[in-house]
Amino acid sequence: MKFGYTIIYTDDVTKSIEFFENAFGIKRRFIHESGYGELETGSTTLAFATHELGKDNIPNGYIRANEDKPLGIEIALMSENVDLCSPVSA
Repeated sequence: MKFGYTIIYTDDVTKSIEFFENAFGIKRRFIHESGYGELETGSTTLAFATHELGKDNIPNGYIRANEDKPLGIEIALMSENVDLCSPVSA
């Protein structure tokens, strides 16, 4: 078995992907017009999808990540080569 995807449902797929590109230097795999996009993260995919797609994929609903409190999830990005001198802009 292989863990294949983490999909985060968001209001703005492009902005979410651009954040990871700018903050962490992760390259974009693609953004599709349907409201879905992926980053180049190796063997496990980090993806973003619109809440509209979320309604189709999870018909009983879910708690949006942009509500009053953060969800109990974490995305850990690990690197042995971190440039601590480079500022991160969101």
